[in-house]
Amino acid sequence: MDIQRVVKKENPEANFKDISNVSGARWKTLTAEEKKPYEENYQAEKEAYLQLKAKEKRESEAMKLLEEDHKQKTAMELLEPYLQKEKDPLKPKQPMSAFFLFSNERRAALLAENKNILEVTKIAGEEWKAITEEQKRPYEEMAKKNKEKYMQEMEAYKQKRRKKP
Repeated sequence: MDIQRVVKKENPEANFKDISNVSGARWKTLTAEEKKPYEENYQAEKEAYLQLKAKEKRESEAMKLLEEDHKQKTAMELLEPYLQKEKDPLKPKQPMSAFFLFSNERRAALLAENKNILEVTKIAGEEWKAITEEQKRPYEEMAKKNKEKYMQEMEAYKQKRRKKP
């Protein structure tokens, strides 16, 4: 017997508060034996709910672990070519850009002024932006010559690698 349904049937015009008050009053009058089926039903439903919530929590945690594992695998797959790749000591090194040639020249002077590496980099970048094209030209020409030399060295390097058995 559902007490609230019985009260609602007996008092169709009653609102929720009134039904709850009457149901509560009737509940208090029931004996332990009369309450037992309700309490057993409550315990069974509570246990089913707790099991469902535990299952949902396990599934959620498993999905989080799976996502983290997938992210880790993806990161490792992206890094793998760089981690496994051995550098060929005979391969020519790429030449520095005009900016890096300029920065290297300025670095010593800026470090002598007790600037840290971040300040040196920032100042060199600002100075590079501020100098004229005429002032940049020697660095750009040096970078161009270095790149041409690098391209020749790379071509010779590639030829040697093709000839190896």
